[in-house]
Amino acid sequence: MKKIILILLAIFLFSCNNDLIFPEIERENDPDTNPLKPEREFALLTPPKRISFDDFTRAIPVPEVTPQLQTVFYDGAIGDSIPVYTQPDMDDTLSGYITDNSAFWSQVLRPAIDPYLDSLKELQKYQAINALTLLIYESYMDFFGNSFYRWGGDITDRDQPQNSWSHSTAMERYGMDCSGFGASPFEAGVLLGILDSTLEESAFSWFGFRHICRTDPYVSDGGGRNGSTNNFRMEVSDMDKVGRVITTISSGSTPTDAQIELMQAGDVVIKRGHMGILVEINEDLYFLESGGSTVNEEGLYTPYLAKDALEDFASYRTTTIRRCLPDKETSSGIVRY
Repeated sequence: MKKIILILLAIFLFSCNNDLIFPEIERENDPDTNPLKPEREFALLTPPKRISFDDFTRAIPVPEVTPQLQTVFYDGAIGDSIPVYTQPDMDDTLSGYITDNSAFWSQVLRPAIDPYLDSLKELQKYQAINALTLLIYESYMDFFGNSFYRWGGDITDRDQPQNSWSHSTAMERYGMDCSGFGASPFEAGVLLGILDSTLEESAFSWFGFRHICRTDPYVSDGGGRNGSTNNFRMEVSDMDKVGRVITTISSGSTPTDAQIELMQAGDVVIKRGHMGILVEINEDLYFLESGGSTVNEEGLYTPYLAKDALEDFASYRTTTIRRCLPDKETSSGIVRY
């Protein structure tokens, strides 16, 4: 009898030790601890509401902020003051500060793009514009701060000089306002030979807008100071004249999944007085802007998931999504997200 008890005790102790030594044998089928359970797998596939630039692969590496470059391109640099500025369609003269974004383009951005230019030209238009949008946005943040907004700033310096007394950021040499940034990837696309300035695909650039103004009697340039023309520089109101409407989000409403599926990278997001642009990251759509309160909510300034961002963007004003690029395609036809 004693032998039987000892044998049973040995079996019991071995079983307990086995559980202590190999606990994962029991845990494999535990739905609360199994890392492969469906709930966790689904969570990993859900796009984040915000995404850091370091959390995805950049198509074009962002240029390094070297000490040499930073002596010229830095936040707070003051633009040249123009005491007298006139245009043929103006009866008076203007004065103010001008930007020098074209120097940042030629000395920093263009050299960063050139090694990848042939590859960009092989992409679909929306993919190339997507890569340029992300590069321009992150580069401006790295060199000029998260909030690189400059009243009246655009990447090719088309805008008229701006008075410092009317807008607090009008003196800055570098930076772009909302429509200046929104137009920047399209203007870069034309400068790089990716977009044709005589086709609708460039309509959101000043090059394309100039062609439209010259060929369409119903579209004209009129965004300058004191009611003057503005060298075809794209304003929010100009963006709303060209391209084609993809969908409209009513004021105070949330975009539906069906509306999101209609959108693609390179679409611009417009409401009265403000705009932004959509980008694609890891096959999901995100929103970027210069100025405004959507992207910089909580001071993050990072790409904001499109559906959440557009709900915020349209909270007080009706918003339209417009496109000038060709629709996204695959071998089987037009892609819908």
